[in-house]
Amino acid sequence: MNLHPYILQIVFVLTGISQRILYDTSVPVSCRVSAELAMMLWFVLGTLFPALLLAAPPPINKLALFPDKSAWCEAKNITQIVGHSGCESKSIQNRACLGQCFSYSVPNTFPQSTESLVHCDSCMPAQSMWEIVTLDCPGNDEIPRVDKLVEKILHCSCQACGKEPSHEGALFNVYLNAEENMPAEGPSPHHYAHHQQEVEEPPASSHHHHEEEGDE
Repeated sequence: MNLHPYILQIVFVLTGISQRILYDTSVPVSCRVSAELAMMLWFVLGTLFPALLLAAPPPINKLALFPDKSAWCEAKNITQIVGHSGCESKSIQNRACLGQCFSYSVPNTFPQSTESLVHCDSCMPAQSMWEIVTLDCPGNDEIPRVDKLVEKILHCSCQACGKEPSHEGALFNVYLNAEENMPAEGPSPHHYAHHQQEVEEPPASSHHHHEEEGDE
């Protein structure tokens, strides 16, 4: 049963009662102070409750229909080829998220009586860091080297589908550390500005060759 509308109605009713007591001069001062505090509490609950409803649901590890199966998500070792147009490619060791997470869809009813009709989990990075990989570009005097930012995956877990991790802070720290390590006598020949646009491009420029150690 969906209790969300009923809880909001209770909050509105209690807020109205508190307002009546607050503005009634025949009510003792102590009661009016209590009513004012109660009204503030209802206001806070009414403000925070929608935010709680929009929060991502927790991942599901077991389903009643399949008691013998569990969701799993692991970080598998791979060899990633980092490349750039006009530059020499470089191989690095990285990890990829691989697993099976639960998703389901319940038949709808009207009026809706089911708490959650659709649930979707996906195997995604739970912890990662960014690393600068420098590629040499022979024959290009203006840009002899290009720095590529590569996400190094540390751990993976089942998370809500469509969840967008925030990378802005991590990217800023990588560039900040790179600027601090530059020599004081002049700018570095590394090309940062051009690569900052490439981070937003889809990962089609990098080819992945998976080497799953556990299966061999």
